[in-house]
Amino acid sequence: MAQQWNTTVPKADVIVADGGINGLTAALAIAQQRHRVLVLEQEDSFGELETGIRLSAQTLRALDRLDVGDAVREHAVDIRTLRLLCGTTGMPLAVVPGDGRGSPSPSCPSTVVRRTELFGVLLAACRGNPDIELRAGSAVVGYEQTADRVTAVLENGERHSGNALVGAGGSCSPVHRQVTGAVLRPSRNTFYHSVVPGERLPAALRSPVLTVWARPSWQLMQCPTGHGRFEIAAHCLSASERIVEGVPVDSGRVMRDFPNAAEPVRELLRLGDDWRMWIPCGSAPVDRWADHRVVLTADTDRPTLPFAAQHAAHQALEDAVHLGDLMDCDAADFPGTFRTYAEHRRRAAARARSWAAYAVFADGRGRGLPDLYGMRG
Repeated sequence: MAQQWNTTVPKADVIVADGGINGLTAALAIAQQRHRVLVLEQEDSFGELETGIRLSAQTLRALDRLDVGDAVREHAVDIRTLRLLCGTTGMPLAVVPGDGRGSPSPSCPSTVVRRTELFGVLLAACRGNPDIELRAGSAVVGYEQTADRVTAVLENGERHSGNALVGAGGSCSPVHRQVTGAVLRPSRNTFYHSVVPGERLPAALRSPVLTVWARPSWQLMQCPTGHGRFEIAAHCLSASERIVEGVPVDSGRVMRDFPNAAEPVRELLRLGDDWRMWIPCGSAPVDRWADHRVVLTADTDRPTLPFAAQHAAHQALEDAVHLGDLMDCDAADFPGTFRTYAEHRRRAAARARSWAAYAVFADGRGRGLPDLYGMRG
């Protein structure tokens, strides 16, 4: 059931920098407090990547509070089981059952939905809300603020002023860098992504199961995304001199980054015929999530391994709803509200960093891969 509209708090003007999934979720949650929200998207149109996003039962409940949970479930695929396999031998290491209504273990997500479909639900809800204005082609390059106002400065010279600014664009965004002082540089992570029609997969891999082949330095995930299609997401640790965003690559390029992989992994890498590569920007651990009237949301403190990053992705949606709940207050109270949110976010990010660091070095400590992923066979 959707949360009731708040009619007692005076309306404030809130700017959300970035019109992706996290930004639209934050916009809906903040507008639910009857504040006016302006969403500024840097691209010329609103859109999302054709990748899957794994949602926990708790995330779906958070989306229910925005009255979009049922619409998201219509597009989602229930995940029955998570299987963890050794990346080099293919031997099974652990199995975590799920029931599609909420997993008995936090290791197993509840559902998978394509980001484009989740985005479409959120975008329709924002367009139907009279307190939300969406503006594309508006790249925010920084901000200025006084005691009671903050101004978003755009690349084209425009300036938009409000009572608060929410940076939802992740660690590469100018708002994130201004709040944290981070330097833009490539991370040590390379991600590859492809979507394959189910009929091209081996029969054993066509079931509603999330399968992970893993080593401490790389992993490959394969799971259904609906409409008879399956996502293949691969990740490895490697040095790079530049940031890369969605560059097409061939399967041979991908396979070179996964030496000594088990044959099922190599087969999946060969099946992908529309591979794209990302090398995201890296940043030091985030300890500053707010700057007076500016606050950060989104998965800006992403763990190293993408299996951990899936938790960061749906945690970001939950945090956006939590931020909206906290903004059930007068605009004069936003700085204190953002400090409260920042403390919550610092604790969550610290847990994620500890988990990721444990994962990367687990083998060197003599621990097994099921321990690395917090799973038991």
